[in-house]
Amino acid sequence: MAGRARRLERLLGWRGTVYATRTLDELGGAVHALLADPPAVLVTDGGDGTLHWVLNEARKLVRDVAQLPPLLPTNGGTIDFVARKVGIAGHAESIVAALIRELDRDRMPELVELDSLWLTGEKSDGERFDRLGFALAAGGIGQRFFSKYYEEKQLGAGAIVRVVAKAVASRLAGSLRAPLPERLLDYGRDVFRPTSARVTIDGQVVPGTAHGAIHAGAMDLHLGGVFRVFPLARDDGALHFQAGEIVPHEMILALPALARGGAIPSERLREVRGREMSIEAIGDEDLAPIIDGETFAGLRNLTVRLGPRIRVPRVRG
Repeated sequence: MAGRARRLERLLGWRGTVYATRTLDELGGAVHALLADPPAVLVTDGGDGTLHWVLNEARKLVRDVAQLPPLLPTNGGTIDFVARKVGIAGHAESIVAALIRELDRDRMPELVELDSLWLTGEKSDGERFDRLGFALAAGGIGQRFFSKYYEEKQLGAGAIVRVVAKAVASRLAGSLRAPLPERLLDYGRDVFRPTSARVTIDGQVVPGTAHGAIHAGAMDLHLGGVFRVFPLARDDGALHFQAGEIVPHEMILALPALARGGAIPSERLREVRGREMSIEAIGDEDLAPIIDGETFAGLRNLTVRLGPRIRVPRVRG
């Protein structure tokens, strides 16, 4: 981290300041310092999670998100779906170098405006929850998948494939009553375990309360080059919602459709373009939504609406 910060400082020279942060408190302080004299572009050196935290710290300091400088992630995460969507290429140093070349010529790179999710709710302790993001796995297969994904030693496309393969193999072994250790059978049970919740999409109640999937996306995403999700959010101005009592064998059969970027074939799953989804936890288990790869535990309810548009420069390093 220190070595990369020094290299970026050398690249920037007099043009800007590099803040190397290790904690969320340090990140908040860095964002506050940067926005005291806003840069032409705010580079978030990392992936989707880093972009998420910087965006949400920055929005506390302005009246309107439109006042923020464009935010530029640097392909430093494990999935980088925002960078893929925008068409950002390269690594941190090559991206910053390409950005400098454009700004030194008094040219701003092409700006891509992305729809966002506005997520509000209440935690179990009564505290209000309010964040912006781009992709939500609130329950079911998506939320359980990411919990397993972050247990992998090496993250990325290979880890996505490994988690899917282990979950499918575990589930099939359990269905066939194969004589395997419980820890191996538990893997599939954990990934395919439904989330107990009441879900409403645009005023219509989604049937059932044992949801195998509760997801929302502000744009169509390419997850690590493996799966294409949220195709109904490809056009601006609408969100892609998924919720329903889809069962494990339907999820397994849907894998080819996810690889192609198509809809999931299940009568139990409501998959629609919409403007608002409300989720209310049932029973003792709180919601633990994953937003842009970051986990937020302890929510009793969550409402997802169309949020403001976020400007991201298309820079090819």
